[in-house]
Amino acid sequence: MLFITGATGTVGHQVVKFLNEKDVEFKALSRTPEKLLKDKTDKMSIVAGDIKDCSAWSNSLGDVDTLFLILLDDAREILQAAKTNGVQNIVFLSSASINRSDSDHNDNAKKHKEVEDQIKAFGFNYAFIRAEAFMHNAIYWRDLFRYNKGTIKLPALDAKLASVHETDIAEVISVVLTGFNKFSGQVLTLTGANILSQLNILSEISKQLGQQISFEEQTIDEFHSYMKNYIAEEYINLRIQDWEYTLKHDLSLTNTVLTILGREPLTYREWVSEHLSAFKF
Repeated sequence: MLFITGATGTVGHQVVKFLNEKDVEFKALSRTPEKLLKDKTDKMSIVAGDIKDCSAWSNSLGDVDTLFLILLDDAREILQAAKTNGVQNIVFLSSASINRSDSDHNDNAKKHKEVEDQIKAFGFNYAFIRAEAFMHNAIYWRDLFRYNKGTIKLPALDAKLASVHETDIAEVISVVLTGFNKFSGQVLTLTGANILSQLNILSEISKQLGQQISFEEQTIDEFHSYMKNYIAEEYINLRIQDWEYTLKHDLSLTNTVLTILGREPLTYREWVSEHLSAFKF
């Protein structure tokens, strides 16, 4: 039996769809279980609950052998519950930031590495899916396109991304979950098809919208001063750390998606086409 945390999240809801296609038995955890009803099948069980309060639903782990885990600030409670209930295998959605030379000073890398280390310390069989930035992160730019007056200002326009489509991440996870023995002990780094600058991505959105937009470089201080009114400081710092790293270091692509799925990764062009309505006024 498989158990899916974050089952209505950006990646998790697609994991659910792929598992339904594979016709395997699994349980899906969500704080908003009503969102899973449209995907409900005879082999899918819905578990209502918050991943941060596993005491309320940990009894659902009793017949589970493989757990799909998303990031937690502290995973010890859920890992202890999994161990107590006989779970043997963990598939963890980690981060490719761990692979970088500055990982000891990168907040995102440190958070994910801590969970990886906790999983190992508990003695689970594991597979770590270290994904590069989600293409879906571009959705945070939607208001810039909806309300722009011909100019968009952002910092680090030359910063590079090897972003990966959330569909690719989810499909790889579904393959690893259903064939765990083949992947046990492996660290799988997922990238997209291309390395693109922020300017490349912004320009692709503009092109598909049919808008004539000029892009101007904003200082990081200006960005920080403006964004602190809208999002938490830690998320601002995560973005700044990524930009500063890729302005100084080269990124590389992996063939993991091709090897596991037998096809090339989906492109940012495809992602923009799928989500174009989100950027329209």
